[in-house]
Amino acid sequence: MQGSRSPVAVLLIVFLGAVLSGLPAPLLAQHVLAQIAQTPFPQGLAAPARPETSAPGKSAGRSLSVQFDNDEFAGLNRRDRWYSQAFRIHYFAAATADSWAGQAARRWCDWQACAPGTDASRRWSLGQNAYTQNDRNLPAVDPYDRPTAGWLYASGALLLESASETRMLELQLGVIGPASGAERLQNQWHSLLGVDSVRGWSSQLRPRAGVQLQLLQERRYPLLGDRLDLVGRASLSIGSVSGQASVGAVLRLGDRLAGTATAAEAQAATGRIASGGLWSVQAGVALRGVAYDRLIDGPAFGYDPQVRHAPWVGEVHLGATLAPMPDWHLRFALIRRSIDFDSSAVAQGRFKAQTFGVIQASVVLR
Repeated sequence: MQGSRSPVAVLLIVFLGAVLSGLPAPLLAQHVLAQIAQTPFPQGLAAPARPETSAPGKSAGRSLSVQFDNDEFAGLNRRDRWYSQAFRIHYFAAATADSWAGQAARRWCDWQACAPGTDASRRWSLGQNAYTQNDRNLPAVDPYDRPTAGWLYASGALLLESASETRMLELQLGVIGPASGAERLQNQWHSLLGVDSVRGWSSQLRPRAGVQLQLLQERRYPLLGDRLDLVGRASLSIGSVSGQASVGAVLRLGDRLAGTATAAEAQAATGRIASGGLWSVQAGVALRGVAYDRLIDGPAFGYDPQVRHAPWVGEVHLGATLAPMPDWHLRFALIRRSIDFDSSAVAQGRFKAQTFGVIQASVVLR
């Protein structure tokens, strides 16, 4: 067996090499998977097995998951601004042993040993994010506030999951700007909720195509059997939209805990909800380092935004997960996030941290 190599290091090397060589964006994911698939595979290592009975939700089967993020879900603390709303739909299917996903999973387990009972899954997703300014009723845009923006994307991902660990490699392809459809969807949602439409969409960020690679790893550390545990989380996301890395930890209390499912904003989430048993509650913290963010730094229609991304963004969250029926799982969470942009208005203390709510549901398809 070859020596251990870090997937994060390999992704960075491949990405930088592709950029420097002028490789077109759509070939970027293919380039990464080729690096994984070309690694010699020892004959004695078997394909990842089906999950043990303690693994959450029997992830080898087909399932659907949907997530909605909105600051209107934050109750008394709600404020329709910045990360205003998002949705994401996931479809999961098992990765067969002879598929590209199954072969890539085996190579990944060769690079970084997988736990017994690790299962390989494919995930296809569609998502959209909407970002607005602090006051949706301003007659003119505020150049010292976060720009209004929309981001529509589709993604494909490979997941390796066991009762104690989750890994994910994902490619996202999308568009920033009017083609994202964020203005129409947000105004329709506001009409449904009976709140005012946002007036700043005429000054949203200009169009830009986006490609992102995301690498994520989560690990479970039991503290009190299957009743109390700690989940560590680390991720790297790099591409034409943003470059950032994050670390976090989540404390979970619940029934027959297994797996690593925790709450996160839609674009960064795995889509998994099941925590092993009938219920769980959780509290977590996260810190994100940002090198660039085109959803903040990009040019806008009609004015020159006087803002830049914040280099560090912190989060805390509280959440609960329920399994009302064997094949159904629900989650609700509140996430409190520090201001993710810098400007003179931020330095003067004009703005405060944001709170938004997360609602998720998933069902196993028989």
